[in-house]
Order: sequence, then structure tokens, then C-alpha cells
Amino acid sequence: MNDFNAFAAPITKLIELNKAQFEKMAAAQQEAAKNYAQLTEARIKAAVTIKDADALNTFVKEQVELAQSGLEKIVADSKSLFEDTKAYNEQVLNIVKESTAGLTPKK
Repeated sequence: MNDFNAFAAPITKLIELNKAQFEKMAAAQQEAAKNYAQLTEARIKAAVTIKDADALNTFVKEQVELAQSGLEKIVADSKSLFEDTKAYNEQVLNIVKESTAGLTPKK
């Protein structure tokens, strides 16, 4: 029974790690979708209020600023995702190393 527990422990750790990682990714995607929907709604409302050239000019400037800030957010989010993925991979490797270190041939 002790051998089975030693065998199952790393698998359980990997399952828990994967579950936490997937939940984190799903939450981030849900938040991004919610934010995008809110931004889209706000921009549609802003576009509807355009009545003259000045309002159009203001709207276009806002769109350019949003595009720039959106690009900056994408870069920051990409860096964060890279760091999260790197940490996840290190955790997986540590679990694998720990589990293989415990495997010693029986004499």
C-alpha cells in the first residue's frame, strides 16, 4: 500500500496543479471577455453620440489612445502569462523530479 501511495502522490499533485492552473486561466479569460464587452458597449455609445466633426475628431483620438493602451495591456498580459507558464513548468518538473527520486529499484 505504501508503494501505491508513493506512486499516487505525484499524480495527485499534478492533478491539483493542473486544476489550479486551468481555473486561473479560465478566470482570466472570463475577466478579459467581460472587460472587452464593456469597452465595446461604451465605444458604441460614444460613436452614437457623434453629431459633428469635432465630436468625430474626439472619438477618433480616443480610439487611437485605446488602441495604444490596448497594445500595452497585451504586452503586459503576455509577459504575465509567460511568467505564469514558466512557474507552472517549473512546478511540474519539480513534481516529476521528486517522484523519480523516490523510485529506487528493489533488491
